[in-house]
Amino acid sequence: MQASFPTSLIALFWLLSVLAPLQSQDIFETQTVEDIPCAPLIGNIGARHTQSLNGTWNALIDPSVFSLNDRFHYLERNYKPEPSELVEANLEDGLTLRVPGDWNTQDTRLVFYNGKVWYKRDFYVKKKDNKRYFLHFGAINYKAQIYVNGEHVASHTGGYTSFNCEVTKVLKEGENLLVIKVNNALTSDDIPTTSTDWMNYGGITRDVDLVEMPAQFIRNYKIQLAPKSIDRIEGWVNLEGMPTGSVNLEIPELNIRKTFPVTDGRARVSLDAKPELWSPEQPTLYTVRISAGPDAVEDQIGFRTIAVEDGQVVLNGKPVFLKGISIHEEAIGANGRASSEREAAELLTYAKELNCNFVRLAHYTHNEYMARQADKMGILVWSEIPVYWSVNFASPAVLEMAKTRMDEMIARDQNRASIIFWSLGNETPESEARNTFFGNLNKHVKSLDDTRLTTAALIFNEEIQAMARDYYFPTLAGKEFDVWDIEINDPLAEIVDVAAINQYFGWYYSGFLAAAANLPPYQARKTMLENIPKIRFHVRNNKPFVFSEMGAGAKRGKTADEEDLVVYSEEYQAKVYQNQVEMVKQQSGLVGMSPWILKDFRSSMRLYQGVQDYWNLKGLITDNGERKKAFFVLQDFYGSWGAPTVGLKH
Repeated sequence: MQASFPTSLIALFWLLSVLAPLQSQDIFETQTVEDIPCAPLIGNIGARHTQSLNGTWNALIDPSVFSLNDRFHYLERNYKPEPSELVEANLEDGLTLRVPGDWNTQDTRLVFYNGKVWYKRDFYVKKKDNKRYFLHFGAINYKAQIYVNGEHVASHTGGYTSFNCEVTKVLKEGENLLVIKVNNALTSDDIPTTSTDWMNYGGITRDVDLVEMPAQFIRNYKIQLAPKSIDRIEGWVNLEGMPTGSVNLEIPELNIRKTFPVTDGRARVSLDAKPELWSPEQPTLYTVRISAGPDAVEDQIGFRTIAVEDGQVVLNGKPVFLKGISIHEEAIGANGRASSEREAAELLTYAKELNCNFVRLAHYTHNEYMARQADKMGILVWSEIPVYWSVNFASPAVLEMAKTRMDEMIARDQNRASIIFWSLGNETPESEARNTFFGNLNKHVKSLDDTRLTTAALIFNEEIQAMARDYYFPTLAGKEFDVWDIEINDPLAEIVDVAAINQYFGWYYSGFLAAAANLPPYQARKTMLENIPKIRFHVRNNKPFVFSEMGAGAKRGKTADEEDLVVYSEEYQAKVYQNQVEMVKQQSGLVGMSPWILKDFRSSMRLYQGVQDYWNLKGLITDNGERKKAFFVLQDFYGSWGAPTVGLKH
């Protein structure tokens, strides 16, 4: 006893000395992890020297607000205790998750989960001298903290854009440890906020790669036709570690080989060329090779022009009508998030079957495979960031967040000929703060890319009230009208190049109008449905517009007599499409449409049990790809119309 007492006393003193700085209020205080910026994006990651880190990862669900890991950081370093050592967390011997993939569809505990999940995997590297190493992530939703061999190397916020971080200094020869803390919880100061009509899929939802680069390398580039030119290619090449020197550009099919000087790590590209122009009818892509110093990269790039002229959208100097469909980034089948080239091709193949030449990729930036497949398949694209519904428009920090989302989207996809629209947002309520926000965001986009158009989807408010007052209720009282005129007065329509209107005549409006007038639901719905073909939209200053959303819901296999107007029946959805098509044919200034939506998609706000069951059912196909009756209505309309060259009503 006498021999052990001093040892125990020493141990006690040591424990007290360790705990002394950790006062009781600090032990249980949530620790803040300092964000570490990512490196600038490396463009065209698929053409670089990469090692895939996709596969099965260890994972741990962490629903806690506070845990001892916040203080002792067991998980970040995958700490493995001695048999007699007490720890409260570990990353192995439990849950595993597929990467890429959302966690919602992989474990029943995570279906509606919003919070933290830790991911871990080991990987082997044969490290080379004079090389630099980066981790590239196609997307992680929503916040990510990246740890390599226990070192915090990067942070990223935003669930739908690519990012990368350099790991050269922390990477070891042989086995390495990668741990990622993912948190998909959203707040009112995020983009998007907590209010979204789609599943907030959490996890590492896109590819993960280790990228090996030379010490001096090509960071990114833009090679496109100059605005309003069909015979002048312009652009730039950004270099890393090469402040001076030269860049070589080759386009073998055009017999082009040019050299451009580098100043401050950037080469400006300008040359005469006469490429065959990319279009939906002939989606020509050219091999473009760029080399500088020890590095080279190759891409497939199409060349086309897009502009607004005389109230029309003009592709390669000719007006084009956009025969489109909206798409969420959900795979056909039970996989949740679409994350592969095959899944992208499958979704776009359905769009081609509809006779589409255009898709709206809503309501966030889709994976890179979608735009590259659209390039190959000849489909024009609307690409968007998730400024959705009511974000905090008065916050300078939120505006900077939106600019960052745009920066990341454009940096990845600026060479995709298929993309003609950068969309600023969707269905945002009008206010002075919102108008200022979008004015600033639009200017920012134009400063990054002047070769494409901007747009944003508008939502009705005062316009619906005016329509009800001037036409709907008088019609119920027996008055007849040849047309129902709707004036779009939203200032956002004047900020962007092409206005976009989300309208759901035949679906949403009848319900609240029936309640306001104390009408039987059938009468209210019948009156609206019958008068859809009379509706005419008018946007100020001859601004061209598209119907960015329109449609109705249907549960596949639910049938009813068409005249009974049974909502969620396939017959009613098809009837809404038929009447909307008749209305579309009469519009002046309409340059396209992207009805809502290609496929049924998961949404936690759709609570009608026995019908919706957490699905938005406005798809023209089911989750498994079964076609509803409305699919064929739209297919026939697009097919019979051919390729109109301007708004449908001249």
